[in-house]
Amino acid sequence: MHRFYYNSLDENQNILELRDEISFQIINVLRLRIDEEFILFNGSGYEAVFTIIKKTKSIICKLNRVIIPIDEPSVKVKFIIGLCKPERFELILQKCTELGAFDFTPVVTERVQGGENAYPSDNRLRRWEKIIKESAEQSGRTFIPKLNKAKTLFEIVKQNIKYDKVLCLWEDFEGYNINQALGELDNIKSLCIIIGPPGGFSNEEAEKLKTIGVKLVSLGKRILRTETAAISVMTSIIYHYGDFRD
Repeated sequence: MHRFYYNSLDENQNILELRDEISFQIINVLRLRIDEEFILFNGSGYEAVFTIIKKTKSIICKLNRVIIPIDEPSVKVKFIIGLCKPERFELILQKCTELGAFDFTPVVTERVQGGENAYPSDNRLRRWEKIIKESAEQSGRTFIPKLNKAKTLFEIVKQNIKYDKVLCLWEDFEGYNINQALGELDNIKSLCIIIGPPGGFSNEEAEKLKTIGVKLVSLGKRILRTETAAISVMTSIIYHYGDFRD
């Protein structure tokens, strides 16, 4: 059944009129007919099946039934990720949203190409937000992860370390891997993961992260691309905390 994000949806609405992008999709792309059903969700945990009762330039639909949403991962995973090529960053947003990530913050570090000019434009951020929304629609999530504006590495880390456990993946670190780290982090509600850009973090950045309380961990002996590391660690986290179970 087709599924759409509609942020104005609430539990008291029995009849809806849908316009703009959703109505265009239903009328012109999917060509759904009167009495056909589709799903709406609001990004905050509520979703329901609606039935089309009238089609003009907009769609009039009525509530059919409320759906019990799938559970979100037991641990809220927040990503702080060094900027990389846009298509690679988009892959991270898409796949980690599907797997259950809670939010994303792109960061500028020493080895990010372009330095201060690497900050994504407003148009780029809007495109990335759309990718996140579509990935949540496709994967059956009722929550839309947040995309934060790009910041410098230590600006965002100092904010998060006040509230979350923070792990940093560093390819030059040995002796303490992600499985060991997760094994010591039972009964947590949120976890912040830092991943470097292509080229990784400098020794100075890694040492500074350690001094403010970030734990450095490895993903093994292989050197992984930024996007591969993000997808791998997200998978490891939801597996460790049992979120692959039915």
